[in-house]
Amino acid sequence: MLPIRIHPTIPARQLAVLLLLGVALVLGHASDAGAVSRAGPVIGVGEQKPVMFASKPWRALRVRTARYTAPWDALRDPQQLALLDAWMASARRSRVRVLLGFAHSLRTQQLATRVPTPRQFERQFKRFRARYPWVRDWLVWNEANHPGSPTARRPRRAAQLFDVVARNCRGCHVVAADVLDTSNMAAWVARFRSAARHTPRIWGLHNYGDANGLKTKSTLKLLSVTRGRIWFTETGGLVIRRVYEGRRVVHTYRYSLRHAAKSTAHVLALSCLSSRIARIYLYHWQPPAKVTNWDSGLVDWRGRPRPAYRALRHWLSHSASAARRGGRRALCG
Repeated sequence: MLPIRIHPTIPARQLAVLLLLGVALVLGHASDAGAVSRAGPVIGVGEQKPVMFASKPWRALRVRTARYTAPWDALRDPQQLALLDAWMASARRSRVRVLLGFAHSLRTQQLATRVPTPRQFERQFKRFRARYPWVRDWLVWNEANHPGSPTARRPRRAAQLFDVVARNCRGCHVVAADVLDTSNMAAWVARFRSAARHTPRIWGLHNYGDANGLKTKSTLKLLSVTRGRIWFTETGGLVIRRVYEGRRVVHTYRYSLRHAAKSTAHVLALSCLSSRIARIYLYHWQPPAKVTNWDSGLVDWRGRPRPAYRALRHWLSHSASAARRGGRRALCG
C-alpha cells in the first residue's frame, strides 16, 4: 500500500469525506468485478448453512442471490436467532442479496401447528425489518398450501399475513404466496387472491414435480391462474427423499446423481416458458454426512461438486454468453 500524503491546505473534515469516498469507490469496483451480466432469470440457491458462502465452488459460480427460511418467531427463539444471525452475517460479508422467508415456529410442537394472528406477525415482521434493514426481498410463508402446513386450509389467513408485509415494506419484493405444486395449488391460489387486499406481484413456486418428472404441467398451471412475476423459490434435482410416519421411515426414494443433474438442467430451462419467470432458487447446496429425509445438494457432504453443480455452471455460462448475443432470445432460442 502506498503511503497517504496529507496536503496541508485540505481541512481535516474535508479530508475525511474524501477518504470515505475513496473507500466507497474501491468497494464499488470490487463488487462490480464480481458481478456477471446474464440473460434470463436471476439464479440463486436456497441453503440454511452459511458454510456455502466460504466454499470455492460457490465463489466459482459468481452467484449473488440466496434464500434462507426462518421461523416467523425466530427473534424470540435464542437457538434459531443465533443460526439466523450467523447466516445473515455470512451472506452480507459475501455481498449476497437475501430472500428471507418465514415458516412455522420451532419453539414447541404446539406452536408449530399454529398460524400467527396478523397482529402477532406484524409485530415480529417489524422487528425483522429493524434487525436486517438491508433485506428487500421477503417470502411471506414457505409452502403455504403444503398439506402439513398450518396455512394449508387457511388461505385467507395467509393473505392477511401477505397484507402485513406489503403494508410494512413498501418498495420491497414480496413473494405473496409461496406454493408447492400439489393438486390443491390452483384452488388455494384462487382463494388467496380473493382474500388479499394488496395486489400480489410475485408468486413463489416449488415445482419439484415438474423438475424431477421432466414436465411443465405445474409451472404452466401457475402461469395460467396468476398475473405478475413467478419465482421458483425452491426447486432442484433429487438424490434422496424419505417419507416418515412419526419417526418411522415408510418409504425411501432414491435417485441417481445423473437424474439430479438432468432435473436441474430441466428446471432451469423451464424459465423459457415465460418471461414472467424472473428468479430460480435451487435447493440446496450441501447435504449432511448422514441424510435423514432429503438430499438435492449441488455438492456432496464433503463439498465436492456433483453433476447437478456442473449442469448449473453450464447454464450460467450459457446465459452469460446469451447476454452478449441477444439476451433471452439467444438463451431460449
